[in-house]
Amino acid sequence: MNYTYNRDTLQILPIGGVGEFGMNSMLIRHNDTIVIVDAGVMFPDTDLPGVDLVVPDFEFLKELNLAHLVRAIVITHGHEDHIGGVPFLCHALNRDVDVYATRLTIGFIKRRMEEHDCGNDIRFHEMKAGETLTFDALRIHPLQVTHSIVDAVALAIESPAGNIFHTGDFKIDQTPIDGKPFDFAGFTDWGRKGIDLLMSDSTNVSKGGFTLSESTVGQSLERIIGECRQKVVVACFSSHIHRIQQIIRIARDRNRKVVLMGRSLENAVGVARSLGYLDVPPDVVLNRKDIRDIPEHRLIVITTGSQGEPMAALSRLVRGEMKEVELYPEDTVIISAKTIPGNEKQVTRVINNLYRLGTRVHYEEVSEVHVSGHASREELKMVFSLLKPRQFIPIHGARKQLEHHAKLAREMGLLRRDVHVIENGDLVELRDGHVRQTGAIDIQYRYIEGERHEELEGMALRDRRRLSEDGLIIVTLLVEERTGQLVGDVEVITRGFVLLSDDEDEMAMIRDVVRERFESLEPEERWDWEHTRPKIRSALRSYFRKRMKTFPVVLPIILSVPDPIN
Repeated sequence: MNYTYNRDTLQILPIGGVGEFGMNSMLIRHNDTIVIVDAGVMFPDTDLPGVDLVVPDFEFLKELNLAHLVRAIVITHGHEDHIGGVPFLCHALNRDVDVYATRLTIGFIKRRMEEHDCGNDIRFHEMKAGETLTFDALRIHPLQVTHSIVDAVALAIESPAGNIFHTGDFKIDQTPIDGKPFDFAGFTDWGRKGIDLLMSDSTNVSKGGFTLSESTVGQSLERIIGECRQKVVVACFSSHIHRIQQIIRIARDRNRKVVLMGRSLENAVGVARSLGYLDVPPDVVLNRKDIRDIPEHRLIVITTGSQGEPMAALSRLVRGEMKEVELYPEDTVIISAKTIPGNEKQVTRVINNLYRLGTRVHYEEVSEVHVSGHASREELKMVFSLLKPRQFIPIHGARKQLEHHAKLAREMGLLRRDVHVIENGDLVELRDGHVRQTGAIDIQYRYIEGERHEELEGMALRDRRRLSEDGLIIVTLLVEERTGQLVGDVEVITRGFVLLSDDEDEMAMIRDVVRERFESLEPEERWDWEHTRPKIRSALRSYFRKRMKTFPVVLPIILSVPDPIN
């Protein structure tokens, strides 16, 4: 990797989340002090079969001899795309780690850490808006912002090389559910002090106007639930404490009972309740075992599965696999979340199946049951007006969003040379108020599957893709152990693979290819199974590529037998 650092500069290295959605993480370095802002995960698209999480490969910190310089991990808020990678980062650092975050965010991270065995101690430090964190010459100032989760902050970062401002994820909500307003005064003060470089959330840059307040969703949910005469099911993100709070309030006002379904939801609500972030009146939220005792017209189920995940509670409910509760015609199902890009098909499948069951379905396209947690264009302009940055880097978005945000920055008066569109791995330095790109390193991904968080190797992932696209061919050869001659016929089994012609004709040609390649080998080669298998695999791949232009996974199996089989 081509990594360099120039002394007395402030170096910025996006590890994830720039040029993509998810895996948000950024390295900030001044001399021998490194602070990492956020460490998130990304949820996979359909082209990653069997993968549950994608995380940056933080091992590069050791490869570049940077791990020992990391003084702290500072987290802006508790969404998975900002905290889900913390255990993997701690594993890579392999030493005691200091994590700074707001109280609810710490609660969520601790839940994640319980699922991992890091082998080192995590020292949590509660961070509050308005205070100052000092790491040698770096001084970090968290500022209160509003978002779709409680306790989100932006970060003003001071250094001898200049001041930068990292907005984190935000919107400007004038009527926040928790009563904690966006810190206009703090942003204005930093605008007066001087911001050399602004890095700002680009998610909704293409959306005009202002993002609606979370309170508008509460009004819509109250109307829909008030009109329902049967059971109500609401699917939302487990971390959306504001949304859950509003549903609980509506349940209390409507004399309904709430039951939670989904482990991540139960965990998140448990953390929020224990820390005082959820106001739960007595006897409103009940246990799943109590569902049978609640009349249908008094029940609200809050569930996971807003993204159509096949094993999440909502999908299982649709399939009739939840023993505690069933869906009936005239029930109301509310999907109170935005569909993440890549999940459209599975969400649509769930919605279609809900309609087939006769339920009344509300989702973002047809009802006001969700608002974004990210700033739209007018809010992004307001941040420029408050901070008056000298230079700008758009973050948190795919390349399309970054380019649109760069254009917005120029509309706000910045010169083209002062707007920098970068991606993961780009090395940027700030010195004497000037920003320049100095190089790039290659940031690799890790593909994680299962509850044990095991890494999926690249070869296994490629095989899964090929299996899903082109299928599997298994060929079995019986070889006489004394002579090395083929015994009987070659057996061919196909799975998920469509033959061009009549099955028997095609099978015969496949058998001929295998037999000819095996018999072309010298007798002493045939006993070296590790040599023979690749030869047969290569011959079949060439056959399928030329004849069908497909690339199935080929699995040769060679068995030795003591005597010929007649």
